[in-house]
Order: sequence, then structure tokens, then C-alpha cells
Amino acid sequence: MLQIELCEQLHSPGPGHTTDVFMLCFAVDDRSAFQALTHKWLPQLKTRFPFVPVVLVACKVDLRSYPSVSTTNHVTYEEGNTVAEQHGSIYCETSALHAEGVTECFNLSVRYADLNLDKRDSPGALCSCIPSRSRSYLHVHMVRPPDIPPEFEILSSTFANDWLETLKDNKHCDVTCLLQGQEFDANQVILCSASGFFCRLFQTGKVFTSIPSPVASFTRDVVSRHSTIQIDGSISPEVFKLVLEFLYTGSVSELSTNDEKRDKAMDLINVARMFELIELKTICENVLNEREYLNPSLGSAVCDRTGERLKDLFLNCVDTSDVVFIVKGKRLYANKVVLSTRCDVMTRMFSGNFKESKSELTEIEIPNFTTESFLLFLEYLYSDHVNFENADVFEVLKIADMYCQTRLLTMCEYCVSRKAQSWTLRKRADLVFQVLLCVQPFNTVNLINWCLFELSKHTDKVRAHKDYGKLSEENRRAVEARGPLQGGRDKRPPHENHSHRKNCVIL
Repeated sequence: MLQIELCEQLHSPGPGHTTDVFMLCFAVDDRSAFQALTHKWLPQLKTRFPFVPVVLVACKVDLRSYPSVSTTNHVTYEEGNTVAEQHGSIYCETSALHAEGVTECFNLSVRYADLNLDKRDSPGALCSCIPSRSRSYLHVHMVRPPDIPPEFEILSSTFANDWLETLKDNKHCDVTCLLQGQEFDANQVILCSASGFFCRLFQTGKVFTSIPSPVASFTRDVVSRHSTIQIDGSISPEVFKLVLEFLYTGSVSELSTNDEKRDKAMDLINVARMFELIELKTICENVLNEREYLNPSLGSAVCDRTGERLKDLFLNCVDTSDVVFIVKGKRLYANKVVLSTRCDVMTRMFSGNFKESKSELTEIEIPNFTTESFLLFLEYLYSDHVNFENADVFEVLKIADMYCQTRLLTMCEYCVSRKAQSWTLRKRADLVFQVLLCVQPFNTVNLINWCLFELSKHTDKVRAHKDYGKLSEENRRAVEARGPLQGGRDKRPPHENHSHRKNCVIL
């Protein structure tokens, strides 16, 4: 009788004992999950359980047919099928929402497992002195699984939450929106980055729209750089508050399908048209059509676009900046509101005493780092993304550690581990040793564990290395304690040291 088990952790010893088939599932709109499955889970399964068949399952394929959601980044059928063929697996697609392909997928998995059972059956004893092995014993011990290297996981983005806190705390506000006797404070940098309507408004001071304008008047104080916007009275304060929340976070938290909230969603759709916010209109329509599950991915895309425009419009822009970093004699211009929102260390820096120039720019001297690396760090604060091509990853890592940017730190760790895959085996131990010496003073737990794992394969060479004494005492103990990999060919478990081997020449 076949049994299909639910396995949540590959590292646990239990899954491979009785498993007949592995089903690896991913959502077609989550490319990161597909890449993790391709580069991590499939190779590990094939290594640890080579005789257990694997079925690659694409879920939520109905998302490809929704016109309101961009499918440019969705995993295609051709991509999934190609990966499955490369790893000797089979591929199927399902949609739980439309109940399509689910039954067929399970039937196919059962048939696939049944066809592979004969490959896993225990062969008969070669002679009477060799004890026969059960099927499960053969499956577990035929190929000894290697140690699994430490995993690198990039932390989730805090971009939306950071800007939501700024909206609530009214940090460095330079815009006041007036509506029905109420004042709403905002920031020009985020309004321009998240909305083409507001970008044109701040650039020209005029409203260009073919529909009734949501703005009654606009004034700007050149000296204080503070702007005042009178919002049209036809818009309710409650709805405008949701518009601001969307501009800052790419999502709206107070919408649901009950009658009261549905009315608010309808009002928000009308206001979204006035402010030319297509994604906000789509979010409201998804709520009304009971498709809220599409909104998180849409919100992430909005935040990515906002961050990219924020970097392009305001980073290193002299006209709109209020802080300048002097790095190796070069001046890098930035905005306090962005830096304070994204970095607590920067917030504390701005509360100290810094040199104020005649142009009212806060000047901060940055020693010990190159201009290129510090600019890359600023690009991350603005856009939440970073391009490590032609970058000094280790210097960026040091900056991230200095300014307590944990997510950027994990991105640097992952980049180093990916580059290490191209290192030759002859130079690998020496290069990993140099990496460990470089990163051990910093809070790079994942990268240090990875280095220790790699060095444990070459304990004798590491001990003889000329810089071995430079390792911290804790890291030296870790390397020596690990020794050669468990499960290596030179080590056999106690239960395999049978006396039968002395009595049989076949083995």
C-alpha cells in the first residue's frame, strides 16, 4: 500500500524512511520560491533520497488568467517542465480555486511512486552469510546522506512598515494637506515617488487632469520648503487617510467585504481615479470581488516601484537634499526623512551636533569607506534593493553591520556564498579561510557558519594554515570539533561493522 506523507522539514530523519513520493509545491506568482526549489530543495532531495521519485507541482495557475495582475514575473509551464526534466522528475499544474488538476496531480503521483517501487525493493541475499535487508533499511542506508550546508535566507523587507511608522509619527514632514478643517502631514519625497499626479504637482505647481481635480489649491514656501495642498471637499477625510496609507505602504489595511467597508472601497475607487492611482483601484476591486489574496503581491510590486523612483528622483539630488555625506572628498546628497525612516542609527546621528553649512545642509564626514560602497548602501536605503555587480561586497557588509542593516547583511552573505560556487576546489579552502578572517568581527552568523562548515572538510589543511592563529578561539574550537564530515566514506556506522564480512569474499 502506498502512503503519501506531509514533510515540512527535510533535515528531520523521518521523511525518507517510509516516503514513496515527494511532492514539491510552489505558487506560480512566487518566483523566489521557484528558485529556492530549483537550487535548494530538488538537489538536496536527489542527494539524500535518490530512490524516491519527485513530483514538481505548480499551484495557483489561475493567477495567470487575471487581467488585473501582471504575469511578467510568473513561472511559465515551460520553465517548470524544463526544471523537472533536468532533475528526472515529472511536472503538473493545479488550481485549488478552480479545482483544476488537483485530483489528476495526486493520481499521477501515486502512479509515479508505484512505478518506482521496484527500483527500491531489496535484492535477494548474495549468500547465506549476508543477512537480507528490509526495504526501509536499504532505503535509509544504501546512500549515506552528506551533511547539509547552512542555509542562507534573506530577511523579509521592512520597507512598507518603515514608511508606515513615518506616516504615523510625522517625521520630517514638509507637506500639509488640508481637508474639511483637518490637517494631514506628509512627505514630498514619498508623494512624488509613489504618485505621478503628485510628482507633476510639485514640479509645476499646477494640476493637469481631464477629470475633476482632487486638489483645490497648491502653495509652496520657497524659504522653508514647506508645501500646503488644499484637497477638494468632495473627498472625505477617512478616504483620504487611506490614500495616504497606500502611497506610503502600497496597501490599505482597513478594507474588507462587509457592507460598510464595501461602501468605503467604492468611494476609494472614485478617489483613486482622481489621483490616477491604478493599483489602488485594482486593490479595491479585488476586495469587492473577494480576491484579496492577490493584493499582497500587488502591494510588494508597488513598494518596489516606489523605492526605485525614490532612488532615481531624490538620491544624490542637490536641489531636494538636506544632508550631505563627505566620503573620500566626494559629496553624496541625501534626504533626512529617507535615512531616518530606514535606519535607526541615522536617526540618532541626526540628533547629534553636526556642521551646518550656509545652505542649511547637514554635513557628515564618513571615514574608512569608499564612495562607491557607501553610495551602494544609500541606494539600498532608498530602494530596498542593491546591485552587487562590480561591488566590494565585503565593504558593503561592513557598512551594513555598522549601521545595523540586518537585511542588507543577509543579502551580502548570500552574495558571497553564490560567488563561492565558482571557486576551484584547489583554492576553495584558502579563500574560505580568508572570508572567515574578514567577517568574524561582524554580526554575520550565517556566513561564519557556512565558512566553518566548508573548513571542516579540510581540518588538517586549516590547522597548518599560516593565519590559523588569527581565528577567534570560538571559531577554532568549532573547526576542530567538526572534523571530517559525518557520513564520509572513511567512517562507517557501528551497525555496519558486521562479522559477516570476514566470512564472505563477495563483498
